[in-house]
Amino acid sequence: MPGAEFSGNYTHNIDPKGRVTIPAAYREALGQGFTIGLNNEFNAIALYPVEKWQDMSERLARIPDSDARGMAYVRLIKAFSFTNQTLDGQGRALLPAVLRQKVGMDKAIRFAGMGRWLEIWDENRFTETCAQSEQDIGSLLEYVNDRYYSPQN
Repeated sequence: MPGAEFSGNYTHNIDPKGRVTIPAAYREALGQGFTIGLNNEFNAIALYPVEKWQDMSERLARIPDSDARGMAYVRLIKAFSFTNQTLDGQGRALLPAVLRQKVGMDKAIRFAGMGRWLEIWDENRFTETCAQSEQDIGSLLEYVNDRYYSPQN
């Protein structure tokens, strides 16, 4: 379903082959032919539905080949992204070993809805990251309000 949103979070485990069962609540929004990559902070695996991945690819395509620094960013994003992924008959996706290693993912994981995409975190890292953000909620709220909701002068 194009335009569907990912929200909420679920705990799960990775099987010995590196597969995860995508929670039923996320499967329709994920669709078929999604991309598995890293999130922008390189601290979680991200599953991008076709529409979100196309948007990201279009933004990356604006970076000229002659911009070495910009291309270094493109290289990181594209080299760690696997397009045209599908769920198997049991609703599972294979998380590439290189991505699991990059984010320090162990057996226990946490799915986290991020609106237009889905993140998969190592459970301990997710818990620590959320605890840190919760302690800084006042500063985060101020940042978001100033940056995105305050009228520009």
